[in-house]
Amino acid sequence: MKDRILERLRIAYPDFVSGADLAQSLGISRVAVWKHMDALKQAGYDIAAQKGKGYRLNDAEQVLIPSLLKKRFHHTQWGTPLYYAERIESTNLWARRLLATEPIPEGAVVLAGMQTGGRGRLGRTWSSPQGGLYFSIILRPTLDLQRASLLSLVLAVACAQSLERFINYPCRIKWPNDVMIDGLKAGGILLEASGEMDRLDYVVAGVGINVNLFRQDFPEEMLGLATSLAMATGRNHDLNTLLAHLLEDLARDYYQFLDKGFEYYLELYKEYCVHLFQPIIVNTGKGRIEGIHKDVDVNGSLLIEVNGESIPISTGDVQLIHYQEE
Repeated sequence: MKDRILERLRIAYPDFVSGADLAQSLGISRVAVWKHMDALKQAGYDIAAQKGKGYRLNDAEQVLIPSLLKKRFHHTQWGTPLYYAERIESTNLWARRLLATEPIPEGAVVLAGMQTGGRGRLGRTWSSPQGGLYFSIILRPTLDLQRASLLSLVLAVACAQSLERFINYPCRIKWPNDVMIDGLKAGGILLEASGEMDRLDYVVAGVGINVNLFRQDFPEEMLGLATSLAMATGRNHDLNTLLAHLLEDLARDYYQFLDKGFEYYLELYKEYCVHLFQPIIVNTGKGRIEGIHKDVDVNGSLLIEVNGESIPISTGDVQLIHYQEE
């Protein structure tokens, strides 16, 4: 019933919906409507009640509504089943726990309104307050571990392209899989795989996007490093519409990657790479390398030129020495 009420309010937004109309459409009494509204307010939903007008869901763009999402997933092969929690430690962790207890098909999506223990690459934490998109996709590619690792690069460029079209604002990639806007991080991909070296059982692809977040929503250590779609464009974006849009684009590029390989995406990836031909610092497990980013090879490795020598790097963290959008 909660989802049905939220869906009705979201469709009507920014208008109010009368208690009588809600009662009639839901087949319940007006007293039951009032009780459900009170429960939603207690759960943290910002619902306005005005005599003579009814109820309105404020900040409706920020509210994920599973029943509404499922209706919007008809254009994509992903999103069935959909697992949703308003608050959870990590969607990747939840997805892996689900996989350990039940058979889950490719394309299932695990979604959260906020994460208390979101994670990024290299063991970092990912700030995940309400207003962002945090989801994991369960994939079952018939690939070995090395080829599957390229998925993070493919999904990153698919994500950057999709967001760019959605907000009509330039989005780029920082190697290997951070989504960047104006030289600041707006999102990222975290892949976790299970199986043998030559054959995977599954891949969990975690996606985190800063959507309707502003400066006050970020921890102090992220100020000057992170941004959001709302900060870039000056307006909020509907999370339900954006998620459906993203899943459609990510699914298309995933299956094209399985069919055509990473070579098909390599030039596009380099086109979106924000630091190609720029001076960078790469922090690897073996130390710190400073040079010019010259290329990305067919294995997804970053090639950095140091004193005339080209050095391939397969894992590490890139630091932009200075950002300049061409």
